[in-house]
Parts: sequence; C-alpha cells; structure tokens
Amino acid sequence: MCDDHGHSAAEAAWSAPRLAEGPAVDPVTLPEVDEVRVTTMVDNTCDALLASAEGVTRASLGAGRTAARQFAGGEALAGLRAEHGFSALVTVRSGNASSTLLFDTGASPDGLAVNAERLGVDVGGLQGVVLSHGHFDHAGGFEGLARLRGRSGLPLTVHPAVCWPSSAVST
Repeated sequence: MCDDHGHSAAEAAWSAPRLAEGPAVDPVTLPEVDEVRVTTMVDNTCDALLASAEGVTRASLGAGRTAARQFAGGEALAGLRAEHGFSALVTVRSGNASSTLLFDTGASPDGLAVNAERLGVDVGGLQGVVLSHGHFDHAGGFEGLARLRGRSGLPLTVHPAVCWPSSAVST
C-alpha cells in the first residue's frame, strides 16, 4: 500500500490487511512438485566468500568477471551487483516440466540484468513477472530485463492496490 500519493482513506482501508473469518475465500491448492529452485538475482548484500551448503548453491567467486584493462589478462572479479531491493528467479519443476517466474526486479535499471549475465542465467524462458508491490526497489529492473529478452509478451502480475508514482505511468 502506498500512502504518499494522495489516495483516499477508503482506498487505503481497502488495501490494508484484515482478518478473514472462516475458510479462505479463494483457497489455492498447490500440486506436489519435485523441485523448487530460488535464485536470488538482486539483494541488499552479496558475500562472495560464503560457501555452498546442503540445499544451498552459492555463486562461485569467479562469477562476475568483467573487463578491466588495467589488470593482466584484461579482467577483474567484480562479483555480483548488490543494491537496496530484491529480485528472485523462481523455478518449479514437476517431472520434465518446469515453470519459471521472476519475483520482483530490484531497484536499478541494470542490476538484475548485470547479475543475470554474470550468473549465466537466460531470462528468455521466463513465463512471467510477479511484483510484490510497486516500490522502486522491487520494480526498477524492467529496463535491463527488456534489454535481455525484449519488451513484449511477458505477463505481469501485481496486487490490485499497487500504486505507481505518476511519473512512472506513461500516457
């Protein structure tokens, strides 16, 4: 919910959490799956020295090589881009079938795209984007995403109460 764009009290109340009596109004039943893989694409921090552990695979220290002419070999280990905000690639697999969604896009126009390239993640197979809410730190990476996969044909799901700054809405 955004309360800084002049919305009415009724609009704010509509989007506020409220107690739901009895069974869920729209229960969602999820089928059993074989695997759920969550790849953090953008987060507030990135520690390249953390080791992988059971059930957790971390990017190698070599992820994030970038051109750096001042070094022998012409490249440096820049690591992954960390920024205020969040983005995760969620892949669900059942048998040989899988579905991949992007949950949020980070803050900057290029952080998500840079990390996708450095991790070797192909975003061409995305089946949709889900935005948790409309704040810049979750919805800023669409420009980089469009650079990697094009601008059309990708469904976007947002909560109906998401509010966008008037400057973000094109006419």
